[in-house]
Amino acid sequence: MIPTMATLPERVGQIFWIGFEGNAWNRQLEDLLSEVRPGGVIFFPRNMASRQGFAELVRQFAAVLSRPPSPAPLLAIDLEGGKVDRFREALAPLPSARAAARAGLARELGRVAGREVAACSLNVDFAPVLDLGLPESASVLGSRTAGASPEQVARFGEEFLTGLAESGTLGCGKHFPGLGSGCLDSHLAMPRIEKDAALLWEQDLFPYRALASRLPMVMVAHAAYPALDPGSSDANPRQLLPASLSRNIVSGLLKGRMGYEGLVLCDDLEMEGALEGRTIGEAAVAAVRAGCDMLLVCQHATNVRAAFEAVVREAERDSDFRAMVEEAAQKATQARQRLLTTQPVSSADSDWESLRREIHALAADVQQRLAGIVEKGSDA
Repeated sequence: MIPTMATLPERVGQIFWIGFEGNAWNRQLEDLLSEVRPGGVIFFPRNMASRQGFAELVRQFAAVLSRPPSPAPLLAIDLEGGKVDRFREALAPLPSARAAARAGLARELGRVAGREVAACSLNVDFAPVLDLGLPESASVLGSRTAGASPEQVARFGEEFLTGLAESGTLGCGKHFPGLGSGCLDSHLAMPRIEKDAALLWEQDLFPYRALASRLPMVMVAHAAYPALDPGSSDANPRQLLPASLSRNIVSGLLKGRMGYEGLVLCDDLEMEGALEGRTIGEAAVAAVRAGCDMLLVCQHATNVRAAFEAVVREAERDSDFRAMVEEAAQKATQARQRLLTTQPVSSADSDWESLRREIHALAADVQQRLAGIVEKGSDA
């Protein structure tokens, strides 16, 4: 529970999940954390100068953000395997989701990924990817997707989440409601996915419907879906709302029709898919109005502050919006108290080497199984 005496800025901070530049603790970073008091932090390779330095950095974040009355913070990284593997240089490259799925080793991929996350004293992996691997998105998503079949993607997601849980790591399904039919990278522009609502429900949304009770959190995409949000359709594409800022999609579809009760966060608000036609402050306010419980801002302190201050100002101006913020903050804080039952401790050097060997063994197992599949196919 958030104490009743918590100030409005403190409540707003609880719904922010932030990244930062640099790889060492400094006054600027300390000032940012003091101002925002975020509920979550995401880490990238740019934050890792050395294993020991990174461990100390994570420890300092956890210590500062866990000060009473705050519960432990959500500490995350993107660790899907394949092309999105933030520890590939520090440890060893993980197989891709596509390769692990084809080899029947999704659970093992999740377990090893979870071990990597826990070994660095983090508690959240922004995975699995639940997008369908369709031709339209092949150049953007590639091997990040488990396959083209909704059932195949759902099976992969279930097994991957089971593996993560075995390592004490929380997963996050992404990118709701699905980027499989998009041909643009939402980091660079907002995809417009022209797909019938019934087909989206049967295909792209199937993995989320199948895994709704298993997913601790869901990340919403910065892509427009006119069939799911007719109110945002307009002749001017700049007027289209991405799903992350659409109340029809976040509150109406995900939380309403699908009954999802876990944490809902928007993808990084610094991405161009969210910023077409709006400032980051406007995007942050819109994400809260849409029903997002947490807002992700992944790098620049100026953007973190701009988004944070915009939400505070709007909550001071609009009592209905303030109620939305307080509800989101309460949900985010309660989720942290419920989900983060233990704090992982960074592994010793011997465990670190053991983990590296385990990653290599998994990669070899995946390759051996895929080679066997190819050989069987050639004999058919």
